[in-house]
Amino acid sequence: MDPMQEQIKTLFTEGIQTQIAAADQLQEPLQRAAELLVATLLSGQKIYCCGEGMAHATSRHFAHIMLTGLSFERPPFPVTSLHADFGANDHQAVFAQQLQAVGQANDVVLVLSAGARAPRTARALEAALGRNMLIVAITQEGDHDIAGLLGPDDVEIRIPTTNIARASEHLLQTVNMLCSLVEHQIFPQEMDE
Repeated sequence: MDPMQEQIKTLFTEGIQTQIAAADQLQEPLQRAAELLVATLLSGQKIYCCGEGMAHATSRHFAHIMLTGLSFERPPFPVTSLHADFGANDHQAVFAQQLQAVGQANDVVLVLSAGARAPRTARALEAALGRNMLIVAITQEGDHDIAGLLGPDDVEIRIPTTNIARASEHLLQTVNMLCSLVEHQIFPQEMDE
């Protein structure tokens, strides 16, 4: 087999293996996260999201589909992706400053990280904790910055890989799944159609 074709096959195999492991390990945390997001929305609270590095685009995607709908037409959910202002005086605190300005007790912050280090999102979590916010964290097995900040009422969805590319793929899948689960819990009648 051609060396590049072998590499392509290996990449597909890695993706499939991560999918299988995730299907086995992530059902319970996905359910807990969806239940927390539903309870937050039904109680009139807001959801904020942010992502470290490449995961910031996935954060923006999550906010977009929660506002506009994923599976069917529905009213928008109050979800905001925190902006990554690279011109900020303190770039590491950009997410934390936004949560300090707008976060309220019992709001939720969803943080995403595909890598081992997440200094901006870790500071956002510290700000969220200071405002008595709840946390849903989507991380990967090599995470060093986020898991240690989570409390008993928070939820971690830990993607079973240390490969940044596989984790990035699963971040997108996971936020799509969360949106779908939330939509169908809040609008169960849409499941029949």
